[in-house]
Amino acid sequence: MTRKTSNPCVASWANWPGVSRAAAGGPLTPANRPAAALLPLLLVWLAACATGGSGLSLSAGGDGAAAAVLPWEIPAGEWRTQRIFRMRYAGPEGRGTLRLVLRFESPERFQVEASDRLGRRWWDLNVQEGDALVLWVRERTFCRYRGELEVPALSLGPVPAGAVAALLLRRLPAPPLDTKTVAAAARSGAAIVELDFEDRWGRRWTAATATNGPRRWTLHRGAETRASWDLDPDGLSRLVEPETGLELLWEQTRPARDLAGALPPPEVPNGFLPGACQAGDP
Repeated sequence: MTRKTSNPCVASWANWPGVSRAAAGGPLTPANRPAAALLPLLLVWLAACATGGSGLSLSAGGDGAAAAVLPWEIPAGEWRTQRIFRMRYAGPEGRGTLRLVLRFESPERFQVEASDRLGRRWWDLNVQEGDALVLWVRERTFCRYRGELEVPALSLGPVPAGAVAALLLRRLPAPPLDTKTVAAAARSGAAIVELDFEDRWGRRWTAATATNGPRRWTLHRGAETRASWDLDPDGLSRLVEPETGLELLWEQTRPARDLAGALPPPEVPNGFLPGACQAGDP
């Protein structure tokens, strides 16, 4: 069975709390929130920068064989698990480390919690049926997003929040526009398959994938690299954005374990106030 998210409306990076313009007509920059809180959350947007909201296809079926799962699908064997990641980042905002906990029930229902090395929680992301609830824990504010998010500071285009799990779980973050043709190439049986495709927004991707998943991918902008990701032999993921100088490194720090049960419905805790979200979304 194949599932797709649907995103009927658009929210903007400018509407996230703690983001303001550096100058009239200037770029959007984080104003009040430390880089440690913001940079890893960019995974949410970068993960699906080319899907345009409804193009992310995630597999929930099949015979479970790795070769039968397309590189942009999340294998059913990884559903209903909890995983802990350590993420290091470096860029214009500085350097730091975060701990991410992914509770993944399905591609349409998961949670991500981010905390620093001292155990202080920064933010929670709750995704259900393509909608996202973000809790800024330290500020006790929240935002709801029922559609795509924009990141003008990164020029990556509209993204659905649900694709963050695909990136954390080392899958291709965007499916091709011509799914059938690329799927045939991906299932050719070769040890390493080189893919070159356009997504539904006309963005060009190249990737190298094996039977057990992607090894690297590049998102192009003309002759230049917009973003690239690769997986080293030890399981360390590295994402680089040359234009901004951003580098993210992350790895799973312990074996996955089964979820104890179904995730509770996303709820806003008592005392949390609406953040600076798009009008009508809180």
